[in-house]
Amino acid sequence: MDPSERRAGVAALFDQLAPGYDRSNVPWFGPIGARLVELTSPRPGDRALDVGAGRGAATFPLVDAVGPTGHVTAVDLSSAMLDQLRTEAETRAVSTLHTRTGEATPDTMPPDTFDVVTASLVLFFDPQPAETLGCWIALLRPGGRLGLSTFGPTDPAWTAAEAVLMAYAPPQVLDARTTGRTGPFATTDSVTALLESAGATDVDSHDEPLDVTLPDAAAWRAWTMTLGMRQFWASVPDPELPAVLADIESALEPDRGEDGLLHLTQQVRYTTATRP
Repeated sequence: MDPSERRAGVAALFDQLAPGYDRSNVPWFGPIGARLVELTSPRPGDRALDVGAGRGAATFPLVDAVGPTGHVTAVDLSSAMLDQLRTEAETRAVSTLHTRTGEATPDTMPPDTFDVVTASLVLFFDPQPAETLGCWIALLRPGGRLGLSTFGPTDPAWTAAEAVLMAYAPPQVLDARTTGRTGPFATTDSVTALLESAGATDVDSHDEPLDVTLPDAAAWRAWTMTLGMRQFWASVPDPELPAVLADIESALEPDRGEDGLLHLTQQVRYTTATRP
């Protein structure tokens, strides 16, 4: 697929998902975005850029971190996602935030400008991650800091449950489950090598666990319907849905704790670096 077509597909997918995206009681994008910002260490007064901002999981922690003397620019391919972000910004009375639809490159934004660039659960969607990283690094001032989050492995039960659903995945599906755990994103070492090849220094890439607690497979389905995995569920024929849910329930059962709830673990890969 041509890179421009791939990016257009990403924009279309998230335009469709935007209204209900991450609208559940399961802590997910919020904790990941907040931890990424913490590790990237923005300071009061910094100029920060959040790429692939979505509904603001990292954007609003950035706003808090740079304070009233700083400024945050949120960029996303999806105009519908940015509509949701702007609505939330109005609710929070944020005045130090600017939004921009499109890509973050030296052709669209001034280079050598930002103190901090973050991209939470974004880069693995890009068809040219090395080139894109080079663009983001060029937007940083010398000594500026870059922070990325991607996905590490899930626990075996979660992995088995996803495999049931992934059997219905359409060709060339645009989701982190097929692009975020292979190639340059497969290990902390490979992510480190990717950033170093793009010119970053002081690279640190490590995994941290994020736990998700749910009562059963039906709740897992309801939650994943608010994520990019919604497209997989749409590919399951209605007559087969009960059997798919039963297979997922069986797959998740090893994660059931003494409290009767499912305790699932996702390793989140956080990578920080510096522009020399």
